[in-house]
Amino acid sequence: MAASKFPSSSKTAATHFEATCAKISAFYFDLDNTLIPTRAGDSKAIRKLTDVLESQYQFNKDDAAQATQNFLKAFRRCPDNSQTSLDSWRTHLWRESLPQRYKHLAEQIYPQWLRLRYRYLAVPPDYVQLLLRMRQAGYALALITNGPSNAQWEKVAKLHVRGYFDCVLVSSDLPWEKPHPEIFYAACNFLNVKPHECAMIGDKLETDIKGGHLAQLGLTFWTPLNSSSSAAQSLEDVEYRPHVKLGNLLEMYKYFPRLNAVHPPDTPTSLRSRRGSQMTSGSSGGSGSSGSSSSSSSNSGGSCEPAGSSLHHHQRSYQRVYRRGGSLPAMDCSNSEAENSCDSFL
Repeated sequence: MAASKFPSSSKTAATHFEATCAKISAFYFDLDNTLIPTRAGDSKAIRKLTDVLESQYQFNKDDAAQATQNFLKAFRRCPDNSQTSLDSWRTHLWRESLPQRYKHLAEQIYPQWLRLRYRYLAVPPDYVQLLLRMRQAGYALALITNGPSNAQWEKVAKLHVRGYFDCVLVSSDLPWEKPHPEIFYAACNFLNVKPHECAMIGDKLETDIKGGHLAQLGLTFWTPLNSSSSAAQSLEDVEYRPHVKLGNLLEMYKYFPRLNAVHPPDTPTSLRSRRGSQMTSGSSGGSGSSGSSSSSSSNSGGSCEPAGSSLHHHQRSYQRVYRRGGSLPAMDCSNSEAENSCDSFL
């Protein structure tokens, strides 16, 4: 199912597409560069921090620029190390990135970078309204993200996005990552929906879109990281093509009219039970490649969490032993997708 499955006739294709949209009951969102502007936000934070290093710590312009770029490059290559805490690892990266005479400032610079990072990674207000409208319209919502467990759960917690989703899956907690169909079937099991009733929304053709096709989801929506690039404009040589290319997430309104008919509350209320990445032993092989059992009860996997769960509790509950690593300064780079250092093959 490499290309769109809709008929070639434009009128017939439109009719089939509308019918497929009408059958959708769940939306699966990617996190980085889809729901939150990870790459752009990290770049903005680094530029702002460069100014801070000059004004507050008396770096010269060249040293400030070199240090921040060294850090960003190292961080994107390896955002997490399973042998130490996020704070310790990032402080280590800052220490390695700073000129010799400034290395003692790593412990002071790191928290300033972290604060700036989450200022610029915030979910756009219009996207928050879209999620609220989806919930009010009766759609189930899942967040499915590839990446290191600690780093991804920190984003979920600090950006306060968990409350909008019924199901949050982080690949490093599980035996699979996108594009493996089983991670999509896990979400189907949690939400008690069938694959053809689900739509995947993401920025990566090789994980989000390919995975949606392999799992036989009803629709795939592609939000290219750089819509101005020539590669983003042409899909002729792409094996697994999205059904729709979006300029931004707000274009979802025109494909799902139900979203325009609801008036969401200012804050999420009466949320359904939310589930995290922890899998029971019986769910790891439950769906099979055909997805035939993905409509089974949500009791087959996952765990429900109260709304006030802390990041520490998430880590304790969901982290699994599927990750590798060594002691400092060795890098555990088994999964660096979260920071999109290479982004896409496009």
